[in-house]
Amino acid sequence: MTLGFKVTDTTHIYNSVVNSFKIAGVRIVSPFSQKWNCMWTGIIKNEYMQQASKYQKMNHFPNSVQIGRKDWMWKNVVRLRRCFPKDFDFCPRTYILPEDFRQLQTDREVDNFKHMYIMKPAALSCGKGIKVISQKQEVKKKPGYVVSQYVANPYLINGFKFDLRIYVLVTCFDPLKVYIFKEGLVRFATQKYTNAANSVNKQYIHLTNYSVNKKNEEYVKSKGVASKGEEDQELASKWNLAQLKRFFDK
Repeated sequence: MTLGFKVTDTTHIYNSVVNSFKIAGVRIVSPFSQKWNCMWTGIIKNEYMQQASKYQKMNHFPNSVQIGRKDWMWKNVVRLRRCFPKDFDFCPRTYILPEDFRQLQTDREVDNFKHMYIMKPAALSCGKGIKVISQKQEVKKKPGYVVSQYVANPYLINGFKFDLRIYVLVTCFDPLKVYIFKEGLVRFATQKYTNAANSVNKQYIHLTNYSVNKKNEEYVKSKGVASKGEEDQELASKWNLAQLKRFFDK
């Protein structure tokens, strides 16, 4: 019997996912078929889990959106901060609009407008709708957004802002079982960093999303996995973690 997988219309069709299934000998079936062993989907509804057999696996747990959406994740961070204040002090001060709008305005006044902020849609990805706000710039009361105090002095590499993508696979919550992939991504902005007020509208300075920076003519493609002596790879706009480690070792 051939195993089957399907991709629902609630998520993107990623070539890496589809090709991995096909290489493993799993055939793709219609999104409407009930004869599947693996389902790649977006938000999982509880009834899907209740209807699934023990031979059917999905790529999400029910309610995993509680840490996937920016507003719900922040609410959970705040809840856990009350219980474990020292363990959950790593997130910048954040506000959910519109309910926290008045508190945001008050805190900015108390701080004498000395902080920058970053405003993001709660349920979007790939850098869509993100806006950096300078110290005295007005924040609009937009429903469905989160506003966080901006880290205005980030650690830079070669003058560029960057972030890390660390990939994990959670196979069980009780007991908790997490696998960390040995490799990952280092994603760079494509213009050198500055926090000057006239830079806040320049996405290539402040955002590290690949979907944003690949559109910049200054984006430098990686030439693949670099050997130890390839200096030109340090100019690429995307590294792997091994390259980052070599950079730090130097």
